[in-house]
Amino acid sequence: MSRSFFAVAIIGTLTLFTVTASSQSSAMFADVSGTATSGGSSADTGRQRVVADRTSGAKASVVVNIQMTERALFDLINQKRVENGLKPLVWADDLLSIARGHSQNMVNYGYFSHRDVDNRLVSDRADLAGLRNWRAIGENIAFSRGFQDPIVKTAQLWLDSPSHRRNLLDSNWREGAIGLAVGSDGSYFFTQVFMVRK
Repeated sequence: MSRSFFAVAIIGTLTLFTVTASSQSSAMFADVSGTATSGGSSADTGRQRVVADRTSGAKASVVVNIQMTERALFDLINQKRVENGLKPLVWADDLLSIARGHSQNMVNYGYFSHRDVDNRLVSDRADLAGLRNWRAIGENIAFSRGFQDPIVKTAQLWLDSPSHRRNLLDSNWREGAIGLAVGSDGSYFFTQVFMVRK
């Protein structure tokens, strides 16, 4: 008996630049459609969604090595940066904590957004984690379910999206991390955080 299910991939991007870490008034928010607006406007307008049909003969059971998956996607993104003449990002465990925490919150509370349930953006989450010494911070998020290789699919979706590609291939970024949480239904929630410290 064949069961059909939808493979879903949703991606979002957010970039914040500030003159000082404490001054959010000078922040620029790039929404997922690539349009920049100033101030605290939502970064979720124009969110890109990709939906693909998949068929499977068996109910999926998900066993994922979170750390290996995070690093594999990070390494793949770095490979793409090098192929484009850029330096690879340096993995930062403090950014991993922010990224994985946001992914886990999206799973726990059933949402997909750059803003968390308390309406905080990545810059706010960095500040709460004690990371206030940054010049620029950015974030890409992705949701996928039903793909045989979510690592390759997520990287390709980000690279095919102009705003995500711009974030991934920005020559100014120096550090980053990717955090993953997997829902009970096999949904993958990825968050990539980029940072330039002062």
